Amino acid sequence: MEHYIELTDGSRTEAFLKDELPERLTTDELEIDTTGLYLQHKGQKRAKPKEDNIEQRQRELELFLSYTHRFIEAADRILTDSRLFLTPVPVQSGLAYTGTSGFKNPTLGIYIEWWKSVENSWVETDKRGKLPLYYIAGSPLSGCNSCAYVTPDGKSHSECVHNFSRVWRSFQQINTRYTEPKQIYHSYTLPQAIEELFG
Repeated sequence: MEHYIELTDGSRTEAFLKDELPERLTTDELEIDTTGLYLQHKGQKRAKPKEDNIEQRQRELELFLSYTHRFIEAADRILTDSRLFLTPVPVQSGLAYTGTSGFKNPTLGIYIEWWKSVENSWVETDKRGKLPLYYIAGSPLSGCNSCAYVTPDGKSHSECVHNFSRVWRSFQQINTRYTEPKQIYHSYTLPQAIEELFG
């Protein structure tokens, strides 16, 4: 039986089942936050986020940011190799009220598709021209937000973006499209992807 991922443009790329599949697939649909991190009820104390592997995630984030513009240049390779496409990216975006739902486990391919197909995934800067957003955070109701983009030298800068609804909705739409493939198909780690792409 042939396994493949169908991309947003209708093209297909061969995919490789993991040796061990999860007993039950998880969903990533938009829902009200129940962790207490993004929505508190009256009198409820704000929950503290888990602090598992913070240093490792920070190193991986810095690695991702330092290669972001090279990943964009290698878009065609990433979109035609499912292991590159499904490479996990250590960024956790989120919204007030709904938390991380719809934003869980983004991948290189998801970012590439978003950057290639959604104009609002880029920020117009005064000195450097258009630069890609990589982090989304804010309120879906008020539109108040604090997102972030990355410069060619791998530096992160905060930005309050216009048309915030278009930004977060478009990312969630692409991200949740691949919720099942992320769980059942093999992917590279970020260092493996970098080695595969740039040797």
